[in-house]
Amino acid sequence: MGDRLKHRGPDGSGHYINGPIGLVHTRLAVIDAAGGAQPMFNTDKRIALVFNGEIYNYKELRRSLQDQYSFITQSDTEAIIHLYEEVGIDCVKELRGMFAFALWDQREKKLFLARDRVGQKPLYYHQTENHFFFASEIRALLAGGVTSALNYTALDLYFKNQFITGPETIYEDIQSLPPGHCITLDAAGSELKAYWSPSTATDANMHEKEYCEALRSTLSEAVRLRLISDVPLGAFLSGGLDSSLIVALMRNEGVNDLKTFSIGFKAESFDETPFANAAAAYYQTEHQSKLMNVEAEGFLSRMIEHFDQPFGDASSLAVYQLSENTKKSVTVALSGDGSDELFSGYRRYVARKFLKYYHFIPKSIRTTFIERFLSRLPENTAYYRESFVKQMKLFIDFSNRLDRDPFDLIPETFSRTELDALYLPHVAEALKKSKNHHMEKYRAEGAGLDEVSQMMWVDFHSYLPDDILVKVDRMSMAHGLEIRSPFLDQEVVDLAMKMPINLKLNGFQEKYILKKTFSSLVPSEILNRKKHGFMLPLGDWFKGEWKPLLESVLLKQDRFGLLNAQYIRKLFQEHQEGRRDHSQKLWLLLVFFLWEESVAMNV
Repeated sequence: MGDRLKHRGPDGSGHYINGPIGLVHTRLAVIDAAGGAQPMFNTDKRIALVFNGEIYNYKELRRSLQDQYSFITQSDTEAIIHLYEEVGIDCVKELRGMFAFALWDQREKKLFLARDRVGQKPLYYHQTENHFFFASEIRALLAGGVTSALNYTALDLYFKNQFITGPETIYEDIQSLPPGHCITLDAAGSELKAYWSPSTATDANMHEKEYCEALRSTLSEAVRLRLISDVPLGAFLSGGLDSSLIVALMRNEGVNDLKTFSIGFKAESFDETPFANAAAAYYQTEHQSKLMNVEAEGFLSRMIEHFDQPFGDASSLAVYQLSENTKKSVTVALSGDGSDELFSGYRRYVARKFLKYYHFIPKSIRTTFIERFLSRLPENTAYYRESFVKQMKLFIDFSNRLDRDPFDLIPETFSRTELDALYLPHVAEALKKSKNHHMEKYRAEGAGLDEVSQMMWVDFHSYLPDDILVKVDRMSMAHGLEIRSPFLDQEVVDLAMKMPINLKLNGFQEKYILKKTFSSLVPSEILNRKKHGFMLPLGDWFKGEWKPLLESVLLKQDRFGLLNAQYIRKLFQEHQEGRRDHSQKLWLLLVFFLWEESVAMNV
């Protein structure tokens, strides 16, 4: 199991076996390289800990505990152990950072596992009556002998939303520990419970100026805490507001000789390189920018294997190569992840607000004239912000989806009608018997919020932990690179959650309070730049360099045990002829079939 995780910890490994418990750890040495080896123990060796992540307030915790406990290392890992000795499983409530850990208490014969509040670090488990397996990645569970049937609910989530929302995985008997949750196991059984959840209540008593001051202080502190490192440290810099702001705050904290990194594309409408270069020049960083290598053979299959299950966010290709380039210079990089979900940075939030005006038009006119006319227009393969037709079609699809279900808030790739065409009959039949997904819970929790806050609430509990953070963790750890995200600091999250929506989306202006608070730190051309999603020119690649790969994988006649070959061929043909841009659908299919191949090869 440990061998399957060496990419996450290339700097060392260790294991501990005691009666019913076995722990193994592979280490990425960031803090206290000499003394931080794991598993780590307390003084009398009754507590053993394996831990992935960083505890940013560990120095503060050490100071509060050093009179009662002897510290023999300078690592943040030891702070967790002694904090557990002091307060038991409530220790997790005092940890400020990103983490997944397993702690074995020999005296009480108790295993305690926990995952950070937002879900930056992964933790998967498999439980039977007599066994409990857990690991940072599914591949380690499979190496430990875990077997499981295909989870049809997860399959449907993947093709609908492009990612699988936890606790589901593609395996029926493997779960993901939800963010902000812990599990305790002992002779009496196991207990899964939440130790933290964000509040839906806003605080209207604070004025805008007070919120700006609080945000300036809290985000600056979050950046400062994430600069603690015994290894070289840099930052991702795309040229957008979020990454530029993080670099600005790093500069404010006195980081000199700052290395920044970006990746670009030949297709101009997708490429952000000019903005990244401009930001690097403004902040005087040592910037490295590379064009993405689109030679699929050689790295595509390796990249897909790192997700352990189908994962359809195509920008993972770019993050994989960006992380590979970054690791050549630094071991830790800061990023701007999390800002969009907390401060209303996605264009679909604006679209949700605009829907009320669109719905003033009688439905018969919308359907008969507007939507019918748009459906007949061909689509090019440019970035959607450069194509009015694409933007309008996305908006119409969004409108129709919410007409059917006001709480169907996650962007979809395959609609329900398209999924009915994609699945073979036995798959459709199995889905009728599958269990309801827990997303209903998040919809219910956000039901009392305004329409935009509802979307942000659902995104925070699904799209952020199960797409954005999965992508960043797997692609960076594939190269032994640690990513730190100041926007996901718990104090920043708590502050953002209680802000009224008009401070995030003011009229149709996204990230209003971020721009107002930090306007002096970010150049105007970046501050006022329209949101540019981190997307790839798949449409062009599937007609050019990647067309042979697509044909060889998607059009095989001997592989369609679950999906309709005729429908897949139709999607391929329409894309090649330029009638529709099916690039995202074709990508999901390509990834799924390559994942199937990787599973077959590793059985």
